Amino acid sequence: MTQAGGASEQDRALMARVAWMYYRQGMTQQEIGDRLGMSRIKVLRLLARARNEGIVQIRIDHPSLRRMELEEALKARFGLKEAVVAPSGATEEQNLEALGQFGAMYLERTVTEGDVIGTAWGVTLREVARHLRPKDVRNVTVVQLMGGLNAGGLVTPLDIARIVAEKLHGDTRMLHTPAFVDTPGIRDALLSDNGIAQTLKAGAAATKALVGIGDVSSQCSLIRWGALSAEELAEAVRLGAVGDILGRHYDRDGRPVVSSLSGRAIAMPLETLRRIPQVIAVAGSERKADAIRGALRGGYVDVLVTDERTALRVLASD
Repeated sequence: MTQAGGASEQDRALMARVAWMYYRQGMTQQEIGDRLGMSRIKVLRLLARARNEGIVQIRIDHPSLRRMELEEALKARFGLKEAVVAPSGATEEQNLEALGQFGAMYLERTVTEGDVIGTAWGVTLREVARHLRPKDVRNVTVVQLMGGLNAGGLVTPLDIARIVAEKLHGDTRMLHTPAFVDTPGIRDALLSDNGIAQTLKAGAAATKALVGIGDVSSQCSLIRWGALSAEELAEAVRLGAVGDILGRHYDRDGRPVVSSLSGRAIAMPLETLRRIPQVIAVAGSERKADAIRGALRGGYVDVLVTDERTALRVLASD
């Protein structure tokens, strides 16, 4: 008797037997062929037909499956080259730990000979640098993409660049300036210095960038670490800012926000960042959802490393 799918009952019984021997008894395709008197290629074809006709139904049951689905959703929604979703921690410290581990693993997996890696700042990137395992990669250069910050004892942009370079056995190009200065005139004078100009030029030629994403709440790092005042942040918010990368604010659609702070920043402009071939952003926390979404809409990020709760919030409708 022939079934609707075109295979006879005898053929289907053979497929079921082969599938049982392979999936349940753990026999190799060659062992099955020897037992049943057929070639390994025929066994392979029978297994493929068994899957196609529904005799074999493969089920993957693991908590990471949900994170994989979120990764695919983020890629499809925002046109990302890649997304990595870490498990969310029960506390902020656990969340940072997971983001640091997953961000470090991604960088270890993708860094190649001759890479020029631009680095930014932040607690999350500190964790990435801390978890990065030593790897001997030839001719790697790490370039600081923004000036230094008085971070209250926490890791600064200089520290992050130095640690990443040490772990990858690479050279460094440091930007020995503040991240923000008092006036645009001071900034222009510093940018005219040949050493500073050459470091920024090296950053613009980076093959990869490792950045964080900041929000505009009262808990944001720029406020907590004294990089800008509450009044300066309020001005950026009034102008539509939802987040920042490298201390550069942007609105919900990713458009740069021009404020009084913009003219005092010594950091790579967002338009230059967008031209780097692979920008890896590591960011988590539900309060950062709008900031992450704006960065993705602006096309500043190619690879997003985030956590499960944050991914769900980013994907939620506005």
